[in-house]
Amino acid sequence: MNMRGTLFLANYATSITQNFQDISFVVEFCMSSFLIILLTGILAYAINRLPVRIFYLIADIGYVLAFAFGMEILAIIIAVLIIGASVIVCFVNLGLIRTYIAIPLKNSKSVSKAENKVYNKEEFISNVCKAVKWLSKTKTGALITIERKTPMDDYIQNGTILNAPFVPELVETIFFDKTRLHDGAIVVKNGIIIAAAVMYDNSTDEYEGKLGARHRAAIGISKLTDSVTVVVSEETGQISIAHSGILDKIKSDEFEMIFRNQIEAN
Repeated sequence: MNMRGTLFLANYATSITQNFQDISFVVEFCMSSFLIILLTGILAYAINRLPVRIFYLIADIGYVLAFAFGMEILAIIIAVLIIGASVIVCFVNLGLIRTYIAIPLKNSKSVSKAENKVYNKEEFISNVCKAVKWLSKTKTGALITIERKTPMDDYIQNGTILNAPFVPELVETIFFDKTRLHDGAIVVKNGIIIAAAVMYDNSTDEYEGKLGARHRAAIGISKLTDSVTVVVSEETGQISIAHSGILDKIKSDEFEMIFRNQIEAN
């Protein structure tokens, strides 16, 4: 091989090495910057204090600029400061950090227990009938959603977790208009009231006659899930059942038979 060929190969090898190093630098820069910003962003959101957010913002900008301009020592120093400050921030705000971790775990565990609980279906149907007939008689507005196959975890997050047995007295108390939980729906699974004061998006479709917010909410959730929702009107005491985007008005003496058919349907 002549000298020209040797120089060409040497230059080609140098070019490949340089390109590889450039790619490695970009990957390392992106990954490290992402991790630093992710860490500081989570802590800034959780702590929600202006001095902490200002410190992290300045530190993030300093780290990115130092890394981008090849000042590796400065970037390492800033990264160490960020990590050290994060440890101190977590220690000082341990109670707040524990809240963000403990509450979701507790709710998840509670919901899981409720879902796995074996219940007496006949007793549950009887309790629902007793509660609905009382609510209808007293014209107490109510929205009772029975979860079936479609999980409703995303919806109950905006409500208040209860995980209490479905008993008529509790349901009547929840929907009493002087309580804080009477607005919204209760979500029930396996005979357990998972959550109360759960809000749904109202259906915007046009219907014959006047429909209130509860009835539209019931229709709305029945379009999104396979749940069955019982509605009691606070104006007339009229009982309705929403399922598959349909709202059926039910007579009091027919409620048990129709409700049973709905929740047992595949």
